[in-house]
Amino acid sequence: FILVIATACVNMIPDSTHVKTTNYLLTETITELPPADSDFLNGAFFYVRPVELASYLGDSRIVSRTSPNKVSFSESHRWGEPLEEGIGRVVGKNLSGLLGTLNYSAYPNRKKAGNDFEIGITIDRFERVAKDRVSLVGSWQLLKRKEQVFVGSLAETENIKSASKPGVDKIGEVAALSQVLRNVSERIATEIVRRLAQE
Repeated sequence: FILVIATACVNMIPDSTHVKTTNYLLTETITELPPADSDFLNGAFFYVRPVELASYLGDSRIVSRTSPNKVSFSESHRWGEPLEEGIGRVVGKNLSGLLGTLNYSAYPNRKKAGNDFEIGITIDRFERVAKDRVSLVGSWQLLKRKEQVFVGSLAETENIKSASKPGVDKIGEVAALSQVLRNVSERIATEIVRRLAQE
């Protein structure tokens, strides 16, 4: 009798619905630093402030936009670090290479002593927007002595190489999002160098 009851209880336990997750990191574009005498900042330090994200991007799940007013969240594909920290890390590293300097830090790391200017980034959209394309929409700010000296809009798209079905293979998608950040970094670096040349 006890054996029959135990067998019945085991058969009543539902199958697990656990889905194994895969975690991804954004990556910087490797840029070989030029010789020390080609530092475009002439020894100045910069700091990448905490990135401000639209609230729907604050989740660890990777987002895809399926229509202008509809997004989907992947349960099995997630960011391996807080997205705002990943974006700040990658932009900081990209700018370091583009500007030819190691005199920088990015949130959550502390500002280095002698910090000369800061870069703020606001992200409104950062996601796959079609089968073969990703997009970033937002703005960025350049601050000197805590005062804003420049603000510019950001609107970048990038094609996904070897695009697969949305929600299946995220490697190409994450690589394209990393390239979007490289494009943003190039735009920021160009403006910084232009403004420093005017001073």
